[in-house]
Amino acid sequence: MATTTIQTKHLGQIRGKTAEGVTQFLGIKYATLEDRLADAQLVEKHDGGIVDATKDGPTAISPSFGCDVEQAAIQHTLPQKELPQSDIDCLNLNIAVPEGTTASSKLPVFFFIHGGGLQIGANSWPQLEFMRFVKLSADKNLPVIAVSINYRLGVFGFLTSDELRKVGYKSNNGLRDQRVALEWVRRHIADFGGDPENVTAAGESAGAASVTYHLDSKVSLFKRAIAMSGSYLFTQALPYGIHEQNYQQVISVLGLENTSTEERIQTLLEKPAQELIAKLPPSVLAAPAIDGDLVASAATHAQTADRTSEFTKRGNWCTELIIGDCQMDASIVGLIMPNLKKNCAEKFTMAINKVLSSQPDVAQLILGEYGISKGMPDDEALPAVLNYVNDICFFAPVLTLTRGWRGNSHVYYFNEGNPWEGPWQGKATHILDVAYLTQNFQEFMTPSQQLVATAFAEDFFKFCHGTSPWPAVTNGDITTDFTARCMGPALKGMVLGK
Repeated sequence: MATTTIQTKHLGQIRGKTAEGVTQFLGIKYATLEDRLADAQLVEKHDGGIVDATKDGPTAISPSFGCDVEQAAIQHTLPQKELPQSDIDCLNLNIAVPEGTTASSKLPVFFFIHGGGLQIGANSWPQLEFMRFVKLSADKNLPVIAVSINYRLGVFGFLTSDELRKVGYKSNNGLRDQRVALEWVRRHIADFGGDPENVTAAGESAGAASVTYHLDSKVSLFKRAIAMSGSYLFTQALPYGIHEQNYQQVISVLGLENTSTEERIQTLLEKPAQELIAKLPPSVLAAPAIDGDLVASAATHAQTADRTSEFTKRGNWCTELIIGDCQMDASIVGLIMPNLKKNCAEKFTMAINKVLSSQPDVAQLILGEYGISKGMPDDEALPAVLNYVNDICFFAPVLTLTRGWRGNSHVYYFNEGNPWEGPWQGKATHILDVAYLTQNFQEFMTPSQQLVATAFAEDFFKFCHGTSPWPAVTNGDITTDFTARCMGPALKGMVLGK
């Protein structure tokens, strides 16, 4: 293994590994934790010996089957590594730079937040490695530095309650971790050849939602944003009242109803992490909390789309946005809710009629437009219902955020069909855009599919360098024809948005 050692201003010497034209610095701690629910403390300096950054750091605590679930969504596997998990030492990041990059290079920084419903995910999963992405950027003469992070997930990232807050444990640990990672990049990325004033924050699914939540910051966190198949309109922040119910459910499952506050918190802090999360049912939520700080409010579609509202004035420090979705993002719903298919049409019809009981004409219009009726075979009903879910949860938020964006927004539609065998072969499934973007599945693609992957990544490189990869939507105007980038099928190129 070839290694490269750099001298930094405040972190001492850091040793990375170099291969195939890319140097990777892996598992670098960006923050420390006093305990698993504590505030992340920024790592500002390192006074010891050489930091060994040649191997992945521990991942956040999450179900052990998480990587399998994500690869099942992609419908293709990659060899997995043995990755330890840690409740205390998980706040680390990976950096990939073109070989030969120096502190004077000042390359654009691509900062990536992984998805996973705020429950699973890791920067070192094979489908989320950015070595090939960075190599391609250099080959295209659009070199970038990629930074990918771990952050706390599940109950350790998002559990909150009145009694936790009273003893000093804040809500939204996972989002706060991400903020600290962004601050680490601002302070230290120049040592690796990155430009701290030229950071593009990108994320997919829950990672995209995280990026859009960070736009609420009063201070500038990054220069540009990319939201892939996710936003705060889907990953909704919930009021403290709902989180309190969630907390009480956790306390009940752990058998702590009749214990003191001190005993409950001690259990949450000291019970073996995997043992703790194994006891939790799927009904335990992992969602941001409306805390009046990181998350000021739960935004509606109307508020988000209104460019004259106070709400859309937040995040004015970020003026460039790429936002898009996959044509069948809702495939992830079918994967994580396998029982959804049974009697799908009947259940959906009953639900839509109940929710819209005061607007029966609208309910019938929806059922008619999506071709859903009672008695439909499940195999026909499920795709129809998921088309509706896709439009509400993924497609509509893209248009809403575009309408309310005060700067330049670039809309894309990832329509390249999944090339691999599985229930969604031929459809542009959730997470498929990331599989194409990272270039990690190139050897399993046809030449035309490889071209889609290359073109998709090249658009992102251009954006990181400050070039519009395709004409932007300005002034939120989507009422007339606008230009959107359509990736696939067969790389058709730019199309007019409708």
